[in-house]
Amino acid sequence: MIKVSINGEIKELEENLNVKQLIEALNYKTKGFAIAINTTFVPIAKYENTIINDGDTIDILAPVQGG
Repeated sequence: MIKVSINGEIKELEENLNVKQLIEALNYKTKGFAIAINTTFVPIAKYENTIINDGDTIDILAPVQGG
């Protein structure tokens, strides 16, 4: 198990998860959000190749509507 920060909350995850598997494990079903790992944006095309590491800070950002 590894520990990461997801939106400021410490969580324990299985080792060797990629971003796509992380999204599935967190039950994110909506589309239209962005993910940054250690303040670096991860493009959707790299979700399967980007591995989550112990100590990573992950931000999952949903768009905000306003006017």
